Amino acid sequence: MMTLFLPWFPIILGVGVGSRLLGRTRGFALGVLCALFWITLARASQGAALWDQPWATITLIAGALAIVAMGGWAGESGQAELGAVLAGAAGNPPGGDAGQRLAALERLSDMMAQFDDWLSEHRDDGNPWPAFDEFIRSALRQCCDVTHVRPYRLTSGDAELVALREVESLVDLKPLPARKGIVGHVLTSGLSYLAGDPAQGPLVKELAEESAERFAWCFPVRCGGRTLGIVTVARLQHPLERSLPLLRAAERMVCQCWCTLEEVTRGRAAGNDDPVSGLPTRETFFRAAEPGADESYACGEPIAVVVVALEGLREMNDAGRWEAADQLVREVGAVLRRKLRLDDRLGRFDGSRFVVVLRRVDSELAALIVRQLLNQLAVVCDDESRWRTPIKVRCGLAGSGTEQPALRELLSRALLACRRAREEGRALYSDLEASLAVGVAGGRA
Repeated sequence: MMTLFLPWFPIILGVGVGSRLLGRTRGFALGVLCALFWITLARASQGAALWDQPWATITLIAGALAIVAMGGWAGESGQAELGAVLAGAAGNPPGGDAGQRLAALERLSDMMAQFDDWLSEHRDDGNPWPAFDEFIRSALRQCCDVTHVRPYRLTSGDAELVALREVESLVDLKPLPARKGIVGHVLTSGLSYLAGDPAQGPLVKELAEESAERFAWCFPVRCGGRTLGIVTVARLQHPLERSLPLLRAAERMVCQCWCTLEEVTRGRAAGNDDPVSGLPTRETFFRAAEPGADESYACGEPIAVVVVALEGLREMNDAGRWEAADQLVREVGAVLRRKLRLDDRLGRFDGSRFVVVLRRVDSELAALIVRQLLNQLAVVCDDESRWRTPIKVRCGLAGSGTEQPALRELLSRALLACRRAREEGRALYSDLEASLAVGVAGGRA
């Protein structure tokens, strides 16, 4: 018996391994061939006397049948497993965990591909955040099958959250408190909240129940240690235990997309805006103001150009008080920005001069606006105890009048008027005064 068993054992193991790779039909055929091989091997080793022993004959037949059965069973199991793998690779995942993971990876991959296309289309938008709001809603709905998604940005004062899309409904217009309820917990801790997740503990659950807003999912958007905003979701369509890994991965995807857009907008602002005043640089100013001037001329509207110069700023820089000089420029830029309308244009022309383009005003009306502006600038610049240097504000004004001169020509006139104001020790000198002076001189002649 031992002589028969020693070759039988490795043969049946080999049949099991080989049939798992070959499939059911070929595995069965492999079992038959290996059974005949075992019988032949036993006959060769024992001789013809093997068939004269009843127990040896029965053992030989039973062993052969076992080899054949092993080939069929192992081949069937291997074929079923191979079919499941092929179904998942073809986009038809089975109902098990492996299929769900494959489907989740496909949705996450689609989300990143959609963001690449979206960024290529919107990276040059003046304000890409409303469109990014719509992208987040759509991406999370497709990827995680969630509804009522609302992204919010954290304001500079960290006091409240404002919606990325400014106008949608009355609910979106209402800011979200940043230090209350489950939202405050998420922003402070940097941890996401999922309703029904036992890992969060009873205190978080109690806090969520006491909050005015009820969320099924809420996660912060963090980039480089800074909190940029938060995303809230009111409803999850699938059980949490089945979708938890996908939700965690989607959180990170949204954070990466948000951080990428943040860096794109910051990089664009760094190239277009003056780092001290926050106003457009000279090149950026011309790029925005010249089309606006042409549009005003096309509508038959006048424009006026104002140059605002700060005398004494250079002395502050020469004395090494650069921080104070930068603060002065920053506050003057803020005053100018608050005074202007949305379609007016403002920029920092050089170290101590700013340029303003006023649309739909003539020189006389522009002079009234500039005088009001000088009164507001005086509150900042006349505080000699703060700046430790006398700061004088000089303004030069040039209007288009009945002509339609190019913006750069008007700017040259305004610069000459500003120099004339300095020479005469005046706060404002306009092209109207120059015209009157010329007219008086001509009348005397």
